Amino acid sequence: MDGWCSVEDLTQRAFAHAQVVMANEAHNRLERCIRTRNIGVRMIQAAHQAGVRRLAMEALPWPGDGSPGPIGTIPPGYGGYLAQPDMRRLITTALELGWSLWAYEAVIEATPQSDPAELLTLEFSNRRGHEQARNLCRVLAAAPAEPLLVWTGNSHASKQATHGWVTMGCHFPAMSGTNPFLIDQTVTIDFTGRPKPWAQELLSSLRETLDALGGTAGILRNQAPPPLNSWPGVDAVIISTDNTLT
Repeated sequence: MDGWCSVEDLTQRAFAHAQVVMANEAHNRLERCIRTRNIGVRMIQAAHQAGVRRLAMEALPWPGDGSPGPIGTIPPGYGGYLAQPDMRRLITTALELGWSLWAYEAVIEATPQSDPAELLTLEFSNRRGHEQARNLCRVLAAAPAEPLLVWTGNSHASKQATHGWVTMGCHFPAMSGTNPFLIDQTVTIDFTGRPKPWAQELLSSLRETLDALGGTAGILRNQAPPPLNSWPGVDAVIISTDNTLT
């Protein structure tokens, strides 16, 4: 199938290549592509077979002592991503396998005087990415010999800056001395509600392959067809017939 493989095979290849593997989900505010989280469950199960026991998540709140973890119980889901059943299933899968959870999100201190518009600025995004990378270095340092799966949102783990946005994935390699393996799930997502014409053509051309792999397939970027073979800042991509946000 010209390099295409199951999510499980791709995950285990990634951990054979790198100690730190990053994978993303697709969301837009509280809308999300549930498929990307369901694939996350499969990634965790495959990573477990490869000896992985730690999961760092952007969505996790920091423990009360200010340490990144380990977190051994699923946080309360009062609202936001953690209240969504598909996210809770992903977290529960890791915990039931005996994994530890780790927080790494930047600490955002809001005050009555804070301007909400600041959270949308490029300056804030870059500061957030830098702090996320610094926090992930703390997670890595807590068990430097152990592999780590990092679960992030959209393009935050991209290893290439875009239009001045310097992401967590850009900072982390230099700060940690570790080059992570990044699997991107968002390439075919319908973020605008309108399918991308090139993505529809690609999916149609790969119908037999996708059918054989249950509708979702992964591939290393250097083995992928255009335009995926030049997708910036990633090492592998996952495409699917399920690309809607809900």
